[in-house]
Amino acid sequence: MFRYRGRGGACLAALLGGVAVILLGLVPILDNLARDLDRRFGDWVLRMSAGLPERDDFVFLGIDDASMTLSGLDESMVAADENLLRLRARFPWDRRVWGEAIERLTQAGARLVILDLVLSEPTHDAEDSGLAQAIARHRDKVLLAATMAPVGGERTDTQFALTEPLPDFLSASVEPEGFGYVNFRPTREDGIVREARYTTTLSEENGQPAERGEPVFRSLAAEAIRMLGGTPPTGRKELRWALFRPPGARRFSEGDASETYTPRSIRSIFVPDEWARTYQNGGFFRGKVVMIGPAAPRLHDVHYTPAGMVAGSQLHLHAMANAMAGTAVQRYGLEEPKVRGWLCGLALLLTVGWVGLVRKPLVSALGAVGLMFLLVSAAAVWGALSFQLVSVSLGLVVFATGSVVAQSYDLVSERLERGRLTREFRRFVSRDLADAMVADPEGYEQVASGRRRRVVVLFSDVREFTVRSEHSQPEALVSQLNEYLTEMVAVVFRHGGTLDKFIGDAVMAHWGALDDGSDQTHAQQALAAAADMIAELAVLNAKWHAAGKDPFKIGVGIHLGEVVAGEIGSPERTEFGVIGDAVNLASRIEGLTKYFGVPLLVSGAAFEAAGSPATFRAVAKVQVKGRAQPVALHTLPGAGGGVAYAAGLARFDAGDFAAAHACFTHVLDEAPDDELAAAMRMWAQRLRDAPPEKWDGVIVMESK
Repeated sequence: MFRYRGRGGACLAALLGGVAVILLGLVPILDNLARDLDRRFGDWVLRMSAGLPERDDFVFLGIDDASMTLSGLDESMVAADENLLRLRARFPWDRRVWGEAIERLTQAGARLVILDLVLSEPTHDAEDSGLAQAIARHRDKVLLAATMAPVGGERTDTQFALTEPLPDFLSASVEPEGFGYVNFRPTREDGIVREARYTTTLSEENGQPAERGEPVFRSLAAEAIRMLGGTPPTGRKELRWALFRPPGARRFSEGDASETYTPRSIRSIFVPDEWARTYQNGGFFRGKVVMIGPAAPRLHDVHYTPAGMVAGSQLHLHAMANAMAGTAVQRYGLEEPKVRGWLCGLALLLTVGWVGLVRKPLVSALGAVGLMFLLVSAAAVWGALSFQLVSVSLGLVVFATGSVVAQSYDLVSERLERGRLTREFRRFVSRDLADAMVADPEGYEQVASGRRRRVVVLFSDVREFTVRSEHSQPEALVSQLNEYLTEMVAVVFRHGGTLDKFIGDAVMAHWGALDDGSDQTHAQQALAAAADMIAELAVLNAKWHAAGKDPFKIGVGIHLGEVVAGEIGSPERTEFGVIGDAVNLASRIEGLTKYFGVPLLVSGAAFEAAGSPATFRAVAKVQVKGRAQPVALHTLPGAGGGVAYAAGLARFDAGDFAAAHACFTHVLDEAPDDELAAAMRMWAQRLRDAPPEKWDGVIVMESK
């Protein structure tokens, strides 16, 4: 079940399987299926997201059934009100209704009144004149609707033209303003409206590129933004939705856009009691944007969206809210072939990497399922938080198919022993140093000329290497050391470090000499690199043990401080490096690892800059030889009990060496292999037997 597989054959099988899926993805029916899955996944993510907040300055006055039937209103009240009598007539109503609505709302202080009705045909002179006069009195506060309507031709050759409101309703300006087109284009494959087209031209509407100098028309939402004093957006943008969730709903429940910007009956502004009670005699509308549009089912102005069925006027309000918030949904890989190709390529690389790195078949299979779940979850969380949706379906099929093909290969093939890969070291400069020289020569020259920097310095040294070199075969030892150094350098580069130099079997690296990142970032990278060095060495030791080779044991020291960084050397040869007290102290800290029996020691400065990781253990405060100031040390968690060790360290700092000795002994009773506890017990015993005259909690080292 846990039989190892040869990486080469399995990787090749995974590669071929993934490539086959990518090629099949070019088949239109399969490509359409993948795109449909991505659209549905993205729609679900949008419904699960927080969405945009519903704006309280948007009001939707709907032409609803209650307004068309006047049900529930007293007949005498209807008979006494001219506007209510006009509502009783068959729809479309007398246009003086809209004129009266404009008067009431603007006098009440509305910022903008939007009529989501295409008033392109004349009716009766008195009706049209009444509305035209109301619009003229409030020209800067009234926005009318236009439409891109099909004209002539066969169905397959349909052309679109802009149908504007009557000229009497528009200003004399030659610019296309005071109106906006109301059209939303659903996705052709599923009929769902996902985006708003804020601007367009007639050429674009008819499937042709826009011509130079051609008039650009704004949508109703874009023109509303302009009239409100904002900068109208351009082009197509997918919408975020203001979502409604009932009180008590689960945090990650699906939201519904149809329940936001819900319509209020247009008749309510003409009913005296409702105008006074509900709208505070018009005060409710002060500073608001009022949309008047169809809301009755019989008017058939509804659209399917990812977040539910939404009325056309609600769609305009959602589009306006997006534009005013300066936000939009971005989908990657849905329509762009290049992006889709890159995503599939990354999935293919991930497949090959997974198959090559995870050797055990059962672990590989279960891990692949888990990894796909994590990838989908990550895409969903990222999409819900950032509203950037990544197409994952084809990539997941590539990964799943490649993994299955590799597993099938394992069942019929034997294990292929993969030889050790030997890579030539970078002999002159570190990888990131070379990158800095190429990417920013002037910046590198400034650094190379010498300047003070706060840098995290790491020293790593192989224990007792000199002794081993005296009784080992030189070729075998050099080969083993090269393999070790190759992995250590890879770790340093993986965590963004600069390789300063090799000092025999020692590695010196640093963070911060070449970039202007924060101390926290550099310290965290250095600590992560040190932990990976220790982990990588464990893997190497297991490999060497299986080959009959002696293992390595290393010590790693890390310190954060000020150094001088620059090119150091002679005219014949220079190399980039760092010098200063922080470098010396990092080297001394590395040397202390053998005294305390730990693979890693971190100074207090680096530890605090990294955020004081809770998993680390405090060691002691130490005064190294040749330096007056003590340094607090920390290391990785050990095998012993945390409470007893912490108690022993507290008593040690307080000078109660006998109690500290007892606590550390208790730790060793539970974990005999805890070398740090053993070292601290040794120091406690030494100080107990020969108490210092003055104790300040600092261990003074007499040697380097």
